[in-house]
Amino acid sequence: MIPQRIVHDVRSVMPDDGIIALDNGMYKLWFARNYPAYDNNTVLLDNSLASMGAGLPSGMMAAMLYPELKVMSICGDGGFMMNSQELETAVRLGLNLVVLIINDSAYGMIKWKQGQDGYEDFGLDYRNPDFVKYADSYGAIGHRVTRAEELRPTLERALEAGGVHLVDVPVDYSENRRVFDEELAELTCRL
Repeated sequence: MIPQRIVHDVRSVMPDDGIIALDNGMYKLWFARNYPAYDNNTVLLDNSLASMGAGLPSGMMAAMLYPELKVMSICGDGGFMMNSQELETAVRLGLNLVVLIINDSAYGMIKWKQGQDGYEDFGLDYRNPDFVKYADSYGAIGHRVTRAEELRPTLERALEAGGVHLVDVPVDYSENRRVFDEELAELTCRL
C-alpha cells in the first residue's frame, strides 16, 4: 500500500479524540503531512528526535491514561522490533491497543536519506518474523493485510474488539523520491 492510503484509512477509522502514537520512520513523514488532528494531544510523535522504538510504549501509556479512548500505535517494522517484547506487557495489563506495523522489511528512512546523499544501499534490508505468529505468541491478536481494501475493515474490527491487536501492512515507498525530494526542491526554488 502507498503511505497516503494507509494514512487516509487510519484517519477514517480513528474518532476525533482517538490517539495515535507514532514511532520514528519514513511513514512518520507521511502521517505528519497528511493526518489531520481534531483534538489536542491526539497525535503523539517525537518530532524528529530519532527515537526509534517509542511508538509502542507511547501508545501503551496513552491506553493506560485514557482507557475510554481508541488508541493506535503506529510503527515501522524496524522501530517496532526495538521494543516489541512490550506486547507481553500490554496483554498482561489488559490494554485496549491496536499496533499497526508499516512493513517494508528495511530501515526505510535511513535508506531514503542515504540515497539522497548518493550512498550505496548496504545492510538496510532484513527479514522480519511472522508478525501475526509473533503477536499470537504473546497473547495478542495478529492480523495481516495483503490488499489495500482490507486495511480499513481490519482496523475497525480491531478497534471495536478491544484487547491488544497487531496489524501487519506492507508499504510501498516508491513515491518518496517524487514527493519528498523533487516536489520539495521545486517548492523551495519557488520560495
